[in-house]
Amino acid sequence: MTDHFRRPARRLTILRRVIVGLIIVSFGIAAILGIVVLLGAELGEASGRVLATTAIVGSFSVAVLCCAALLGRRARPVGAVGVAVSILTAVLAIWAVWDTALFERGWESFSRLLWSGVAATAALSLASLLLLLADRRRPAVRIGLLLTLGFLAILLVLSIWLVWGSDLGEAFARAYGIVAILSALGAVVVPVLSLLLRDGGAAAAGLSPAVADRLVVEATRRGISVDELVAPLLSDRDATGGA
Repeated sequence: MTDHFRRPARRLTILRRVIVGLIIVSFGIAAILGIVVLLGAELGEASGRVLATTAIVGSFSVAVLCCAALLGRRARPVGAVGVAVSILTAVLAIWAVWDTALFERGWESFSRLLWSGVAATAALSLASLLLLLADRRRPAVRIGLLLTLGFLAILLVLSIWLVWGSDLGEAFARAYGIVAILSALGAVVVPVLSLLLRDGGAAAAGLSPAVADRLVVEATRRGISVDELVAPLLSDRDATGGA
């Protein structure tokens, strides 16, 4: 039973490390190229494209890291989708930088697809960071998290509608602004509430703060949640009849 729980967690940990490694390598190469351009090459069209590529890789690397933080947790599908969307959008952005003939053929549709990807990347990255608080049990935190995620989803829909629509009018602009403000408010308030309103689960279970902290550290090191860390022990105990 223990191996049954450990294998998926180990695979997710390896996957997350691979993603982080690829991000570091790709961003490192892009950064080196950017520095070389600034130090030695003439600042022309090609140099501008290299610097733009460096900025794109760096920006979307942050987004991928935010989404990858959910891998190994219950909300891992959101993180996986966020990683995929971020990478695909980065590829589209780099393509737009280097393909000079793109402006002559179907640029309008391509740009709309690109900006839709940017909006989805931003929403999924922020949602992934907020979902790290999904295990909190305080009602204020859970309700605030659900409301904020709902506003983010609405904001994403409105953003894509803004990219692909036309003649949206003043009412749309007002609604968009209100939803954006509420999303930003929730993104600030929910983490603050999670810090102020600590869960009392460890104390209620008779765990000392030191033991609770060690469990959190070990779960973080393995890339899993505390529940997933403790589950194999409970399964072994159930299999032996509680002995």
